[in-house]
Order: sequence, then C-alpha cells, then structure tokens
Amino acid sequence: MTYIWEAVAILFTGFFLFRIAGKKTMAEMTSLETITILAMASTIGHAISENDLLKTIFALCSLVALLLLIQFLTSKFNSIEKLFIGKPTPVIQDGIINSYNLKKLRMTVEQLEARIRQNGISSISDIKTASIEINGELGYELTKHAKPVTHGELEEMLNQLQSNILQQLTGNEQTIQNDKKIHE
Repeated sequence: MTYIWEAVAILFTGFFLFRIAGKKTMAEMTSLETITILAMASTIGHAISENDLLKTIFALCSLVALLLLIQFLTSKFNSIEKLFIGKPTPVIQDGIINSYNLKKLRMTVEQLEARIRQNGISSISDIKTASIEINGELGYELTKHAKPVTHGELEEMLNQLQSNILQQLTGNEQTIQNDKKIHE
C-alpha cells in the first residue's frame, strides 16, 4: 500500500515541478531544458525501484531549481546565455547561403532547401536573412519584393488610389468648367 502512496507522491511532485519548469513543446525547448526533463523522468523511474521517496523528491526539486537558476542567469548575462542556450546561426544573407555555417551545423544545402520549401518559400533569392534558431527551427525574413501584402498595406494603397482618382475627377471637372467659360 505504501508503494501506491509513494507513486502518487512522485507523480504529483513530478507534475508540479514540470509545471514550474515551464510550458513548452519539445521543439521549443533548449537542450538544457530537454536534458533536465529527461533527468527528471529517469529519476522518477529509479525512484519506483529504489523505494526512497524523500531522496527522489529532493533530487527532482534540485533539478528544477538548477534549471530555474540557469534560466535566470541566462536572462541576465549574455555569456551564460551563449554557453547554455546558444545563439541562432545565420545560414542565408541577402539570398546567399553561408556554407561555412551550414558545415558548423552539419547541415547540407539540400536539408536547408527542404526547410525553406516547408515554409512555402520557392527561391533562396527571396530570403533577406535566415538562421537556424536555438530550437532548431528556421527563422527568416523575406526580401521586400517577396513579402506578402498585409491588410493595412492594402487599405493604405486603396485609400491612396481613391484619393488619386478623386483628385483626377476634380481636376477634370475644373478643366471642363474652364473650357465652358472660355467657349461662352
């Protein structure tokens, strides 16, 4: 019967600590967060076989406390952020692939092109800048000619067009009235 209560205590402790650690999907997690989650899972697995509830809860709390401390320090110090989390790696600049950084990432041009196509971009020349983010995703900025028009830009263009048409109509009306005056 004690095993059941210990299992429930470990389950709720793990759940509570996962909530404290943060809500992210695996794709959004840094390597530090992923390792902490795996270490917590491993600790929970060992706890069931070792029969030491307090030791397990202390170990789980220590893992999450260390994660929170490192997250706090990374938000304050760039050098610690670079060490534990990393920085995005630029792979395209002004439509040109940075092959040196691709090699550092152990990524081929074909793999990069596949990621670009998955984002609905048909040509590398349409990309102003692109980088592989710390979570492994492709971040990019399109060139001006490749960016889609927003609703705000469309409304602005339509308003400008209407204004131009009204000016032309008003100008034509005045020309017609001036012509009538001359012919009278």
